[in-house]
Amino acid sequence: MAFIQKRADRTLPWSVIWRDPATKKQKERAFATKKAADAFKDTVSTEIRQGTYVDPSPVPFETFAKGWLGRTQPTVSPNTHGVHEWAVYGYLIPAFRLVAIQAITAERIETWQAALLSKKKPGPRSVEMAKGVLRTILEDARSKRYLFKNPMEDVRDFEVPERELTFLKPEQVKRLCEIAGRFYGILFLVMAFCGLRIGEACGLQMSDLDLGAGLLAVQRQVIWRRQKDTPEGEPRWTFAPPKSKAGSRIVEIPGPMVPLLAAYLESLDRPNPLGLVFPSEVGTPLYPKNVRRRHFLPAMKTLKITGVRQHDLRRTYIAIHVAAGTHPKLVQERAGQSTITLTMNVYGKIAGKMPLTSEQRARLDGIASTALPGAFPETGSAATERKALGAGEEGKDGAESGTTDVAP
Repeated sequence: MAFIQKRADRTLPWSVIWRDPATKKQKERAFATKKAADAFKDTVSTEIRQGTYVDPSPVPFETFAKGWLGRTQPTVSPNTHGVHEWAVYGYLIPAFRLVAIQAITAERIETWQAALLSKKKPGPRSVEMAKGVLRTILEDARSKRYLFKNPMEDVRDFEVPERELTFLKPEQVKRLCEIAGRFYGILFLVMAFCGLRIGEACGLQMSDLDLGAGLLAVQRQVIWRRQKDTPEGEPRWTFAPPKSKAGSRIVEIPGPMVPLLAAYLESLDRPNPLGLVFPSEVGTPLYPKNVRRRHFLPAMKTLKITGVRQHDLRRTYIAIHVAAGTHPKLVQERAGQSTITLTMNVYGKIAGKMPLTSEQRARLDGIASTALPGAFPETGSAATERKALGAGEEGKDGAESGTTDVAP
């Protein structure tokens, strides 16, 4: 527990001394008055006893955030690290630079959030991404006992506009490939009909293909590092495992694509020391941004299609399997997505907007036919009314016939 010690030779003579329960290091904090020291001592003693103690030494947000970037860089992909840096240096440090990480409250975060949302840029999605990075940083601070609770738990959420669901129809994929030419056309076909991410397609090697069985194995991706993150003497690109454990997978190649792919491989005449399926003109892996800028976007412009990203070829893959009636779980496995929720976010939306096929309509009609009754019995007020009406008509007929049959 904590105790107080008075030292007359100091400007702040009253010191509270205690031992950090986690690190076992002795801590000391000085106060001008005994009353303030008593209050702090009681607080620290209570927190230690209840297990809610956190180190009260102020740590500037900028210091902690930069340290977090350095510690997490080896554990995430270069793309993810780039997003972290974008959020930390672009939005978080400018807002919380010298604020002690222990002093960042839900109210302070909401004020920052509101200020960003009041501007045209960044958009709501960017604000949500920056918030996600802040949440992760503060959670790391909590796990290291700088915070007892992550203040993000109490931050008010805001509505993020749902991104429009975009993908290509099969006939549009055909036109895309014709415009892009043989090399890039085959690349886009593999992405659309085998569900590969661009990094996975660029990392595909000849040994990953089994054209006889109509299968390909996804075992790696190509990652391009920034120049400043590339060790001296090494190329900017590097092979890495797929995005997640689910990313390593076996995917079926549609039958009609097999001879097309085989003919493409036979005609490939580029330098290819790495045995890549899609090597660059100098034999290195393709640079995904160049593929998008120089080939995908110009083809989309020629087709007069807007709003479709290169990554939407993955959604195209899911849409194709929705039309084929493939079970969502099988689609998840082939797409290399870590959870069925990710797949259903796209699969369900696409399936919900598609009309029933003739086979589905026939099955629905067959089920409905077994449920339709042959005849409805007349019951209740409708039957009583019909019976009463019938009796009245009979009396009327009898009276008329009686009048007619009277002899003169």
